[in-house]
Amino acid sequence: MQVKLSVVVPAFNSAGWITQCLTYLERATSFARITDVQVTVVDDGSTDDTAQEAENFASLNVKVIRQNNLGRFISRKVGLQECRGSHVLFLDTRVFLDESSLKFVLPFLSAESSSLWTAHVNANTEGNPIARFWRAIETLFWRRYMLNPSTTSYGIDDFDYFPKGTGALIAPVGLISDAINDFEPTVTDWKKVNDDTALLRYAAERTQINISPHYSCIYNARTSFKAFLKHANHRGSVLIDGYLRRGTRLNVPIWTVLVLFPFAFVVAVANWKAGLIGSVVAPGLLFFVTRILGVRNKDSLMLSALSWPFAACYLAGMYWGLWLKLKGTDHLAKG
Repeated sequence: MQVKLSVVVPAFNSAGWITQCLTYLERATSFARITDVQVTVVDDGSTDDTAQEAENFASLNVKVIRQNNLGRFISRKVGLQECRGSHVLFLDTRVFLDESSLKFVLPFLSAESSSLWTAHVNANTEGNPIARFWRAIETLFWRRYMLNPSTTSYGIDDFDYFPKGTGALIAPVGLISDAINDFEPTVTDWKKVNDDTALLRYAAERTQINISPHYSCIYNARTSFKAFLKHANHRGSVLIDGYLRRGTRLNVPIWTVLVLFPFAFVVAVANWKAGLIGSVVAPGLLFFVTRILGVRNKDSLMLSALSWPFAACYLAGMYWGLWLKLKGTDHLAKG
C-alpha cells in the first residue's frame, strides 16, 4: 500500500506556537523526504493571530479552516474531512515532532498491524519546572513502558497500562474516521470530552497500537501556575468521560475517590490538628514513595510541591465532569 500523509492541526489561541509546530513538522517531512504532504489547520475560534500565522507559513502548503470555538474533537473531525491521504497525523500546536520521527515510522505504516502509532512524549522541562510534575505523573501511571522505553505494541487487553495520546497520532484515515463517527461522549460539553482515550480504545479493539522512542515528540506544558491549575481542572473533568466507564482500569478507583472524599474532608475538618499535620506530612511521604517507584529526583520534588493545589483543582474538575456526565445521562434518558 502506498502511504500518503495528511496532517490535521487543531489550534486555539496558539499564536507563536503554531509557527514553531509547523517548523518542526516541515523539518520532519524534509528529513523523511516527504515531498507531498497535505496540512490542514483548523482555527477553533481563536482571538489572536493563530490563523494568520498558519496562512503565512511558507514552507508547507497549509490550508486554514476557521470555525467557532467548539473544542478539539470537533476541530479534528472537520479537518479529517479534508484529508486526501491514506493516513492522518493529528498534531497539537504545543507538540514538536523530532526530526527523524517520520522517517522511522513511515516504513511501518503499510502493514495493518503497525499502521497506528502514538508518539513517545518527551516533556520540555528547560526553564519550566511545572513540566516535571506532569512527567512524574506519567512515569507513575505508565510505569510498564516509561521505566524502560522501547519499540512495542499493545491491544485492548493491556490498553490501560501503556501511554496513549493523540497529540501526535498517526492512523489510517478510514480507521480514525470510523472511531470518530462511533464516538459517543458521556458528558454534555464537547470541550470536556476525552477524545484521546475513546478514539484509541476503539482502535485497540481492532488493531495494535504502536509506540517507540524513535517516533517521538517534545511536549511544551503550560509554564505559569495559573495555567497549570486551569489545566489540572480540565484534566480532572475529561478523566470522567474517558475512564468512568465499565471495564476500564480506573472505573472503581474513580468512584471510590468521588464517594469517599467528602467524608474524608469532613473528618479532616472535625479533627483539624491531625488534618493539618497530615497535610504537611503527605507531600514528604509522596516524595519518598515516588522515588522508590523510579520517578526522577527533581520530578518527585515538583510532584510533592504541587500536590495539594493540583489535587484541589483536579478533584473540582472530576466533580464537574461527573455533573456533566449525569446531565448527559439524564438528557439521553429523556430523549
